Amino acid sequence: MTTHKVEPLRGKKPISFKRLMAVKQIANDTFESLTAAWPPAPFQRAFGGHVYAQAMYAASKTVGKGLVVHQMTGYFILPGAIDVPFVYRVRRVRDGGIYCLRSVDVFQQSNAAGQGSSPCFTATISFKRSEKGNAKWHDFDHQDVSRQHIRTEYAMVLDGVGPEDHPLAPGADSQWWEDQEAEKWNRTAAAFPGVEMRKVDMHRYNGRVEPGGGKDGKGASRWRGLHFYRLIQDDDSGDEVDLNLHAAAHLYASDKNSLFLVQRALGYEMVPTTMASLSHTVVFHGLAEHLSMVGKDGRPKWFVQEAWSSQSGDNRVCHNSRLWDYESGRLIATTIQDGMMRFPSELVKKITGGSKEMGGQQGSKL
Repeated sequence: MTTHKVEPLRGKKPISFKRLMAVKQIANDTFESLTAAWPPAPFQRAFGGHVYAQAMYAASKTVGKGLVVHQMTGYFILPGAIDVPFVYRVRRVRDGGIYCLRSVDVFQQSNAAGQGSSPCFTATISFKRSEKGNAKWHDFDHQDVSRQHIRTEYAMVLDGVGPEDHPLAPGADSQWWEDQEAEKWNRTAAAFPGVEMRKVDMHRYNGRVEPGGGKDGKGASRWRGLHFYRLIQDDDSGDEVDLNLHAAAHLYASDKNSLFLVQRALGYEMVPTTMASLSHTVVFHGLAEHLSMVGKDGRPKWFVQEAWSSQSGDNRVCHNSRLWDYESGRLIATTIQDGMMRFPSELVKKITGGSKEMGGQQGSKL
């Protein structure tokens, strides 16, 4: 296990996704990260989307040409440090003509990751070869939601506003954090790397939710969040599109601020809470070429994540989302995330009693 430090993130200009995801092979089917993960506010721990996306990208280095990820489930086990590399150990579970399966265990040699004795993250990843044009099979394609769904359902918050006109997504999408930590964080934090993410103000659409989602909890279920995102490329980018790298960017974006949505949906946005991702599943739909994050002109395209929560209880919450190609209205992926969320009862009582006197800390995802 190596112990050298990775390249840290600095400055207000975000680095490209290709540079962020770069790995080097250090042994058979074993890879090491070269760039530090972005640390969500306010703690210096790795953003979970980094290890999630990079685990898939490392696994893609072990599959044959033409095989592109179509499904991934990952489990977050230990928090990740940002000052030492992630080491990705890939196991070749099966190689088939059209489908192949990989598992990945991720380690760090650091105090935050248990001295490397246990993986901090593990995943199973399935790759598929395109069957487009195969004369043996009849092609079919459908989605159960109109391709105009995003534009029509959310017209009140989207009409007349381009994706680039929405504000950048915050470091942590929580009201208590914005009130207590955002100013300091924005002065010191490096720019969110790899993917440009912009948050849509959904207050007009969502309205007000009572703490706990109201008496029947339906207030929490109707809450929706929208994030636009697009790839950050190198200035001299002219490389052939690596669809697995672009798929990794979708995976990366899908995990940004995900659990914070549930906190807002429950009406506890002012309660400092402890939260962590437990598992995250993404299923990509349709042709692999739909995952490309650049248009025919080579410029980054806009995608949008539509998110909500289907259920919560026993200090666990479920985050659901769909990823859309904004221009075409094509649904490209469905995600489901299981998370741990704990609200200190004494702070919840102050919220329900109308008091704003609160303090505390929010935990960190991997």
